[in-house]
Amino acid sequence: MDVLNPEDDSYEDYYNSEGLEEFGPCKKTHVKEFSHVFLPVFYSITCVLSIIANFTLLTLFIKYKTLRKVLPLHMVISDILFTLSLPFWAVYASSEWIFGDQSCKAISLVYMVSLYSSNLFVACLSLQRFMDIVCVISTTSIFNSPKRNTVMCALVWLFSILAAAAHVSFVETQKFHEELICTYHFNDKFGWKIYTRFQMNILGFVVPFLVLLFCSIRLSCVAQGKRAFTVFRHECGFTVMFFLLWFPYSVVIFMHALQDLHIFYACTINIHFDFAIHVTECIAFMHVFINPVLFIFLNKKVWRQLRNACKTPREYLLEESNSSPVMLSQEGAIELKAVQRYQAHVLSISGEPPNNFLREPM
Repeated sequence: MDVLNPEDDSYEDYYNSEGLEEFGPCKKTHVKEFSHVFLPVFYSITCVLSIIANFTLLTLFIKYKTLRKVLPLHMVISDILFTLSLPFWAVYASSEWIFGDQSCKAISLVYMVSLYSSNLFVACLSLQRFMDIVCVISTTSIFNSPKRNTVMCALVWLFSILAAAAHVSFVETQKFHEELICTYHFNDKFGWKIYTRFQMNILGFVVPFLVLLFCSIRLSCVAQGKRAFTVFRHECGFTVMFFLLWFPYSVVIFMHALQDLHIFYACTINIHFDFAIHVTECIAFMHVFINPVLFIFLNKKVWRQLRNACKTPREYLLEESNSSPVMLSQEGAIELKAVQRYQAHVLSISGEPPNNFLREPM
């Protein structure tokens, strides 16, 4: 999170002028006031929306075994972990870091691992759909679908933890102007600062986006039939949304890296970059609730089960009755058939027979 980035990003700019000594002071009062008001509100709203979206999808995975897939489930877990860090950053943005040094490192680790893994799981979902359509893999192969997805998940978590370690090893709490901050502290290891910026760009955006783009283009060339076209539509949806969410943030991160290298510098530009990093960061963080929502709406099976789960018994009966093209004289048979279907539907969800909601005539 840019709340961790030192000297020229987010909060560290407000507390530390170490990187500005040779250029003179650069006051950022307006940026600080903006962040104190805007970021806590945004993080709180994002946290609530993410809990609703991700736990809705997680509930569907738990209730319906046919929807339970390895990669989407891990994507949801990653987004939930990311969500758990948001309340801490909201409190930090509104005042100072009050949770201690160990919590600073722990929350930073959770944040960084979940950020990398979420984007990589989106890329893996795209790659999975592409391989299911384009590649014909033997069921006896060690790379059949279940094993392949398990290997993908293990690699994603491994790469995410290794990538996060490069960030967290420099994170610590510091006192500055009588306020406790949780931030990077690179000291004289300037090369690591540049490395973490480019790592965020490459592993957090470039690699996942190239995978999404490749799969979309290849599927557009080979898509034949209804199923292939549906998969292609999913790919386009995720590719476009991923680009819109993460490209602006990646551009600003790259420009900050150029500024770190002193390729250009001006106080006004630095202030504009700080505003830009806040806005683009917030846009990027919207992925935490957009990913599950997009997955639900683009997946017909998931959307259908969500609609069924939200129906009341009366609505279920009415839909079943209206969907049966029979004569009015057969209404009794329709009702009985609808009741039987609803009972089977509830039994498949809960494993228990439904309560009698149609009373016997007096």
